[in-house]
Amino acid sequence: MTPLDAELLLAAGIVAFYLFDSARLLHVDELLVESRGRGWRVRLGSRLELRGRFVWLPNALLPARTALPASWLAATAGDGDDPEALRRFAHSLWPVRAGCIVAGALVLAAIPALLLAAHDPVWLLATLVAALLVTAAMLAVVFRQRAALRLDRRKFLALAAESLLCPPCAPNLYRKLCGLRGFRGDPVAFAARHLAARERERLRDDIDARIALFDAADEGAGGAVADIRRAQARIREALA
Repeated sequence: MTPLDAELLLAAGIVAFYLFDSARLLHVDELLVESRGRGWRVRLGSRLELRGRFVWLPNALLPARTALPASWLAATAGDGDDPEALRRFAHSLWPVRAGCIVAGALVLAAIPALLLAAHDPVWLLATLVAALLVTAAMLAVVFRQRAALRLDRRKFLALAAESLLCPPCAPNLYRKLCGLRGFRGDPVAFAARHLAARERERLRDDIDARIALFDAADEGAGGAVADIRRAQARIREALA
């Protein structure tokens, strides 16, 4: 293997590890409340199933996009998140979102380019140090807001360790904060209020397709299936 081949593999490995770290496995009853321009959308992950869960790979070029997981089966009653609450959450973490973009540019673009161009190693080291400094600044913001984010010490230390010790994980910091927070409230009710008719219909059909996966489990799981049927009736009524 030539040095160029090794550097090419290293560059590809950096990008691949970033993609692997950004992927999420959703349970059958999980969906995502995701920002889209100035609006929002509610959607399920992909149809790709892996050991009973569904793979969701976010847009690799948009690490600052808000995407909050929620459950259509175990939705909490009462007032939940509205667009204004979600915008406040995203705005409160704008330094982290900006840092994820900068860290992504350094780790996923600049470092592979320097590896492939065989520049002076000093430039490579300087770029890595810059990425670590950006990551440390993001973690400082998260540390100051850990109470509002409901992060205990163990969760914060886990985020800090993987972001600092594995630079390809750093651009996913905001995504992980979104995953830890989750959507608060009923995502179906949110969709009914804020999605267009065509999007509501698509969401209803997607959830129906997921519910159909439970048909084979009707025998011997009556209680769980009954809960699912009640949820299906509620969803169809809300999204009509």
